[in-house]
Amino acid sequence: MNPLRVYCESFGCQMNAYDTDVIESILEERGHAIVRTPDAADCIIVNTCSVRDHAEQRAIGRLLDLSRHRDAVLVVCGCMAQRLGSALFDIVPAVRIVAGTDSYALLPDAIAAAVREGGRFAFLEMDEAGAYEAPASKANGGVSRYVSITKGCENYCSYCIVPYLRGKVRSRSADSIIRETSSVVAGGAKEVTLLGQNVIAYRDGRVDFCGLAGRILAETEVSRLRFLTSHPRDVDAAVFELMAIERRFCSHIHLPVQAGSDRILAAMNRGYTRETYLGKLREARRIVPGIAVTTDIIVGFPSETDDEFGQTLDLVREARFDAAFTFQYSPRGGTAASAMSDDVSAGKKKERLLALNEVVQEERARILQAQLGSRAEILLDGAAQKGEYRSLKGRTPEFRNVLVPPDSLNDGDIVPVVLKRLVNFTFEGELAARK
Repeated sequence: MNPLRVYCESFGCQMNAYDTDVIESILEERGHAIVRTPDAADCIIVNTCSVRDHAEQRAIGRLLDLSRHRDAVLVVCGCMAQRLGSALFDIVPAVRIVAGTDSYALLPDAIAAAVREGGRFAFLEMDEAGAYEAPASKANGGVSRYVSITKGCENYCSYCIVPYLRGKVRSRSADSIIRETSSVVAGGAKEVTLLGQNVIAYRDGRVDFCGLAGRILAETEVSRLRFLTSHPRDVDAAVFELMAIERRFCSHIHLPVQAGSDRILAAMNRGYTRETYLGKLREARRIVPGIAVTTDIIVGFPSETDDEFGQTLDLVREARFDAAFTFQYSPRGGTAASAMSDDVSAGKKKERLLALNEVVQEERARILQAQLGSRAEILLDGAAQKGEYRSLKGRTPEFRNVLVPPDSLNDGDIVPVVLKRLVNFTFEGELAARK
């Protein structure tokens, strides 16, 4: 088969973005060329999300739109592909290949068969045995890169479809992770984010998550190391102690709380109480005083009362989150919560979401205002244009956004700044002398 021009598009989480990068790498190794517009493509691949119905509807709408490219092989990957399987052939008749979350290595041969023979192909089997070794992502790909370390989840939160679509937790070997990290750093990356549905669950023999992070910091030249995402039940002091002694291990943790009521947390099957969660934040701030914490919160979970929602607002004020991703509950078929009565009205959910966002933004503004006048080191990762003014954008180790003048600076530079002004939730900084 002659080389094809392949266009890839990704929906959803950082894991999907990483998987799309891996898919591109697999296809490039087979001689195919990655293009940046569907108009130029012989094959179009859409990597989908299924965490909420809205995400699936967006992906289906995009697939129907891409169906106009009648000469291209249309491929659906990811969580929605795993969940809907062959039904996608009826929903979007132009689809030729459906590849589930463990099937990316099969894509080159499946695409070749679709071009050569026509027909439709579905690959949905999950391999949940032991460790997994993912194909490496592309070495060259920017200042900030993702590296997957685990796949799957076994927490079975009652609202979440992910364990059914990604399977049990499997960890990559530490050696393969270090090789990939070294490769992307050699390709120009300064910052690497370790990815997994629950990275803290990582195990390779006797090497746990902190052991892996310690090896990466000791054995690679990565300038900054981050991780996403962590389950509060599994986080312990060892993570924060490593942050405290190793400045390249960024002082930021994304720790989804989801609700502030013990009864709702139990109904969600989260495995911790409100006080346990807040206790871990107190411990984190004792060990790493400047740590930034971000979170996820759901409003309108089945049977949530006004008083229980009020407990969530109180928790937000006490927890002092830098930012929160907030959502209205919606049932996902196949989860435990889908059997519960979705008895909080749509209007009530919307009202609670607006109230929650107001408190989140108040607390966020208070935290960021307190940083004005302080020094920070930022990693520059691109240009920002506001009207006629051009700036470079960067992030602090705490994942806070900063804009600086572009004077003689380049992507990938790590520079000291003074945080002078705050516009919305972005700092404007001035370059400072190095200490």
